[in-house]
Amino acid sequence: MTNSTLAKSVPLPEGATVAVIGGGPAGSFFAIHLLREARALKRNLRVIIFERRQPSQTVCEECWKGCNYCAGGISPKLSDVLTELGLKLPEEIIQCHIKSITVQGFWKNIEMEVPEGREMLSVFRGSRPSKRQDWSHNFDYFMAQEAAKAGAVAINEEVTDVRYSESGKPIVCHEADGTQSRMEADLVVFAAGVNEQSGIPAAQNRLLQTFQRLVPDFRPPHLRRALIFELEAKPKVPENLAGTLHFVEYGSKTLRIEMCSLVPKKGFITVVLVGESVDAAVTHEDDRVIMQQFLELPHIRKLIPPGFSLKPSCLCRPNMVVGSAIHSYGERVAAVGDIVTARLYKDGILSAHQTAKALAQAVLDFGIDSSSIGHGYEPTLHRFRRNNGFASVVFFLHRVFFGSSALSRVLYQAAITERKTTPSANRRLEKIIWRIASGDDEYGEIFWSMANPATMWAIFWSGAVITARNYLTEQMFGLKWEGFGRFTTGVALERLNGKRIEFSRLIHEAGVSVPRQLEFERMYTIKIRASQSAILDELGRFGEPDRGYFKPQWVQVRRISGISHEPGCVIRYEILNHNLSFSLEFEQLMGGHMAVYRVMDGYAKGGVLIFEIEKLTEDVCALSIYVAFDFARGNGFSRPLWWLFRHLFPAYVHDVIWNHSLCQLKDIVEAVPDITRT
Repeated sequence: MTNSTLAKSVPLPEGATVAVIGGGPAGSFFAIHLLREARALKRNLRVIIFERRQPSQTVCEECWKGCNYCAGGISPKLSDVLTELGLKLPEEIIQCHIKSITVQGFWKNIEMEVPEGREMLSVFRGSRPSKRQDWSHNFDYFMAQEAAKAGAVAINEEVTDVRYSESGKPIVCHEADGTQSRMEADLVVFAAGVNEQSGIPAAQNRLLQTFQRLVPDFRPPHLRRALIFELEAKPKVPENLAGTLHFVEYGSKTLRIEMCSLVPKKGFITVVLVGESVDAAVTHEDDRVIMQQFLELPHIRKLIPPGFSLKPSCLCRPNMVVGSAIHSYGERVAAVGDIVTARLYKDGILSAHQTAKALAQAVLDFGIDSSSIGHGYEPTLHRFRRNNGFASVVFFLHRVFFGSSALSRVLYQAAITERKTTPSANRRLEKIIWRIASGDDEYGEIFWSMANPATMWAIFWSGAVITARNYLTEQMFGLKWEGFGRFTTGVALERLNGKRIEFSRLIHEAGVSVPRQLEFERMYTIKIRASQSAILDELGRFGEPDRGYFKPQWVQVRRISGISHEPGCVIRYEILNHNLSFSLEFEQLMGGHMAVYRVMDGYAKGGVLIFEIEKLTEDVCALSIYVAFDFARGNGFSRPLWWLFRHLFPAYVHDVIWNHSLCQLKDIVEAVPDITRT
């Protein structure tokens, strides 16, 4: 901006009137930033927010009316922003504290915990669904109240038009109960979004048409339809869904979805679908068919425990911003929020904040004419356009991998291998998947992390090569992935270290010794939606011939004496030939949740096999299997052979078999109603 241009700029005058059309997050964030910064500069401004759904001041107990067509997720970055602004969400507005994210690909689920020190939440944006008992508590009304605390004045009226006066100032025409009024403003900010009504094309949006008349070069952002519906969970949200944000990356041959999110709330689950099937839907009946098809998907039905129901409560088909507008500001007018841009497929509320903050700073620092607004505002809009360019590539690759059975298996294997062998601070793949799922970084940074040679090498070596090896192992042992889900069983390096210490202490207190060298050590964990007793009962069938898990070809496992989970119980492993066979003797059941077996003979003589059932919530437990032993040394001429066996022992075979078996066991236990919880 040259000195001559600055001389022609129109500053925001002292005592100026700023009209904000739309009292959602974008309008509230703009008002808060503008008024707080003006106060710091000792400048006096008058900010008026027009919101047709805003409760009148005489009916303060009412909530923000209607719906705002949003999943209602508060990302870690947005949570950081709220904290920086001193905007603490009351607990009655918070629907759920998200503890983990699960990305469900075509092969397996990858679960990631929300990092320590970060916060992820879910909220409702409006009063719907109507069956909510806490309908008066929602995020948008909270933000409107905070804008009022900053000094903004809310008017519960609908804006019907904005036009320029003869002096060049914008005039806002507004209406309530048939009475029309006009207000001249120094600056008008459009923050009403792209969803005047659900399902209405942008071309029919009156406020967008009004803005385009004021700024003839304005072109709205590209839009895409989403399908959002609320599921009322009865008798409550299942424990396996509560506290976890699920991303489902595939549908079926007939239901083509590219991404889906399931956001847990109090008594409800908000589902957002995006994909070709949603794009192709025309009628409301089409939307209902898609919703029903989604709920009938096998991998979705497995998320719902027996005895629980998810009943559709409401459904809408709003526009989703998937691009950036052109020329989103003019003389004394500008737009923020969805009218301008949004981060692709993620975190529209954070995008609203970023555009609102940038515009507020621009008009205070430079002025309210088109050139001045552009000078301060355009860099932020340019970053959005650039970032979304990277995002389109990132999400394309994301869909390619997670939507393919083979590629999603490769990616899963690479990520889980990294988790088992690398400290959390250095896990490249896990960080990339987390940042994509949570929106916790700029897409440009994510793209370059994906393109890093170290990332590609990890996917090839730890993913493709190991996947091929494991696949051949499954074929050799006759392990078929049919009829049950595929879940993570690999244990993070930190958890393995912690559990090793815990197991050592517990079994030492019980008088059980553990090999000192631990030449072979493995641990696997899987979450099961069942009680400790139900899981323990199924583990008691470990040596039974009719059990539904751990039945690999070439390996025979049977109980040869005693009663399960009682001293004297002996389970015999017969592997290929007698030289590889051994027996396990049950030593004791500790606290009703930890079963300890001792290896009596064979190459692992003296080792231990421990089953631990850890209660995580009222309805969910974690079953862990810990194996530790030293290899036999042999005597005389056999010692070199045992040395060779020790170094050539295919440990990964143990991993493949137990991973498959634990997923089978989970499916069996969860399919049976647990009377201990009723």
